[in-house]
Amino acid sequence: MVDAEEAIREIRSAIAARKTIAVVGEMEVFYEGRSASWLGSGERLLIIKQDRSVLVHRPFGYEPVNWQPAGSHIDTSIENGKLLIVSTRTSPPEMLKISISRIIHLSTYSLKDEADFQIHAREEDMKQAIIAEPGLVEEGFRIVESERRVRGGFIDILGVDREGSLVVVEIKREKANVKDIEQLIIYSSQIEEEFGSKPRLLIVAPMLTGRAARMARILGVEYRQLSPRKAQEVVKRRKGLDRFF
Repeated sequence: MVDAEEAIREIRSAIAARKTIAVVGEMEVFYEGRSASWLGSGERLLIIKQDRSVLVHRPFGYEPVNWQPAGSHIDTSIENGKLLIVSTRTSPPEMLKISISRIIHLSTYSLKDEADFQIHAREEDMKQAIIAEPGLVEEGFRIVESERRVRGGFIDILGVDREGSLVVVEIKREKANVKDIEQLIIYSSQIEEEFGSKPRLLIVAPMLTGRAARMARILGVEYRQLSPRKAQEVVKRRKGLDRFF
């Protein structure tokens, strides 16, 4: 057990030093902002990260039950013997208040992590996610064909928008570059030649390089952000649903 007075001193010092804080204890959680919620007392894990993001985890499930993003303002105090931690931000206005009545464990860490995060997902996973949920591209998007053969390759997805205009979609698992934009332009010319109308061009990727973004703006190529991780979540969710049909 950790005394509240001792805990507040350690937490304030750790926040000032930009350390990671982990608190295990019995706590209530209140939230006001885009909605409002209250979670009654229970034993949980509170994490305050070095960037001042705040997460409250229950003993089950991988997602936090409540959280605040990086850059939040954090205040600490003691009220009626309970340790209060209040995380606020102004845009949008939100408040997360954690009232801890019993501190089981408190630890702080100076963690260093400068590694690049890489996820080994396939472009096929991203394509299957869009096929499962075409709205990932845009509302009203409908798929006509995937892997449509053209001279020199295949179009990942050919579809139509809500106005009935053709849309050529190129998918990239990693950051899309200038060559990817150029490839999309080549495919577009072949579709225009075949159908007699110029299609809209969309590139779907986690990010664009700076040069690719500038070229896309000049050539009228639209960008849709989709991460491999999100695509995998969609595919897994879809497979889970498919078990029941």
